[in-house]
Amino acid sequence: MNKNLLEELTEKSQMVMKQYQEEFPEIKVDRDYYPFKITEEWGECMQAYLMLTDRGRQKGKNKDEVKQLFSQEFADVFCFLLLFAKNEGIDIEKEIEAKWFSRIEK
Repeated sequence: MNKNLLEELTEKSQMVMKQYQEEFPEIKVDRDYYPFKITEEWGECMQAYLMLTDRGRQKGKNKDEVKQLFSQEFADVFCFLLLFAKNEGIDIEKEIEAKWFSRIEK
């Protein structure tokens, strides 16, 4: 069976977290770590969004740099969401199908 994209992204995110934990063993990655990190990263994402939409300080960055920063922060949020789902035993693909895509009229 081939891996789907979400499985592949989740596995790669886990690899990054494993490297992070090896580099920073003093960081406690327990059950609460992922929701707290999502909150932190979402704040950074929204700060970049405010910059992107001219409602925040530009911090010496041009629009292309701000767009890149926003995109990177969005990726952080997404990867931590994948890790949180995996950590909590959620089959995110199945749940998206059941909660969202089941509403699509055929």
